Amino acid sequence: MASLQRWSTWIACIAGAFVLLCLGLLIDDELRITAISADLDQADQWLVDAFMRTKRTLRISVVIESLLLLTLIGITLRVLVTHVREPLRKLRKDLHRAGIHPEHVITPLGPVEIRDVATDAERMRRALVSLGDIATKATFALALEAPTVSAVRDALDRNHEVVAGVAGYCQPIEGVIAGDWWWAAQRNDGSRVIAIADVSGHGVQAGVMAIESRAIVATALSSFVDLPQIAYALARHRWDSGMFLTLFMAVLSQDYIEYCSCGAPFALLTTDSGFKQLLPTGPVLSNLKGDWTSRQLPLSENSMVLAATDGLTDASDEEEILEWVRTSASAAGTHPQHLLDSLIASTRHRHAPWNDDLTVMIATGNSRGVFH
Repeated sequence: MASLQRWSTWIACIAGAFVLLCLGLLIDDELRITAISADLDQADQWLVDAFMRTKRTLRISVVIESLLLLTLIGITLRVLVTHVREPLRKLRKDLHRAGIHPEHVITPLGPVEIRDVATDAERMRRALVSLGDIATKATFALALEAPTVSAVRDALDRNHEVVAGVAGYCQPIEGVIAGDWWWAAQRNDGSRVIAIADVSGHGVQAGVMAIESRAIVATALSSFVDLPQIAYALARHRWDSGMFLTLFMAVLSQDYIEYCSCGAPFALLTTDSGFKQLLPTGPVLSNLKGDWTSRQLPLSENSMVLAATDGLTDASDEEEILEWVRTSASAAGTHPQHLLDSLIASTRHRHAPWNDDLTVMIATGNSRGVFH
C-alpha cells in the first residue's frame, strides 16, 4: 500500500492539473466568444447559427469540466476517508481496547505511516504487558516473603534467655531478613556465655545461615566446648558459596573473660584503669577455613564488655563510641540495659537513620548487673 505522503502528492498533482485545465478551457472559451462577437454585425445567418452551436458546445464542455472537478474532489475525499480516516479510527479503537484489556492486539492498517504508528504501539503494549507480569510476580513474591521475614526474625529473636548482667539489641533494616543475631546464657557452673554475629547479605539465604549458626554456637557454648573448636566447627559446616559471618564469643567467669573473635568488627572491655579493645583472634568464618584462638583477660566487677556488628561502627565513628565509653558508661546507670539504651539513643541522635542492621551487646563484669 502506497504511503500517505505519496497519496497526498498524487492527489495534489491531479487536482492541480484539472484546475489548470479547467481555467485554460474557460479562458479559451471566453476569448473565442469575444472574437466571434466582434464579427457578428457583418456575419451571415449561417455564421450566426454556427456561433450559437459553438457557444452551446463550449457551455456544455464547461459543465462537464465542472462535473469532472467535483468528481475528482469526491474521489479525493473518498480516498482520504478510506485510507486515512478509517485506519486512524480503527487504530484509536484498538488503543482504547488495549488500554482496557492489555491482551488485545493492535493490528497495523492503512498507509505506511499509520501502520508504523500501530506497530510501535503494539511493541509498547507488549512491553507494558511484560512489565505488568513482572510486577505481578514481584507482588506475589513480596506477599509470600512477608511471612518468611516474620518467621525467620521470630526464630532469631525467640529463646532469648534472661541473663543477669547482659543486655542485647537487634534492629534489622525494615522489610528484609537480616543475618544479625545475639545470644546469651548462664551455664551450670555459674559462668555466663555471650555471642554476637553478623551474616553477610540479606534475605532468606542470610536468615537460614543465621538460624543454623546460632543453633550451633548456642549448643556448643552450653556444652562447654572450647571457643576455638566452635569456630572450627562452623568453618567445617557446608555453607552456601560466598556466604560468611563475623562472630564474637566470650565466657565471663568470676575473675576473667575468655573470648574468641572471628573477624568481629568491634568489641572492647572496660576496666578500672580504662578500656581495652578485644581484637580479632582469627578471620571471618566461611568455607575458606582459617585458624582461630582464644584469649583470657582479667575481669572485675566494674568491668563491662561491649560488642557490636558493623551496623554500629558504620553509623557512628569508632572514636565517638570510645568517647561514649569514657564519659557516659558509668553515669548512664547501673544496669546494662540502661547502658545499652544510652548508647543506642546517642547513636540514633547523631546518625539516624541507619542503613544497615544494628546489633549490640553489653555485659557487666558481675552477674548481678550492678556497678559498684
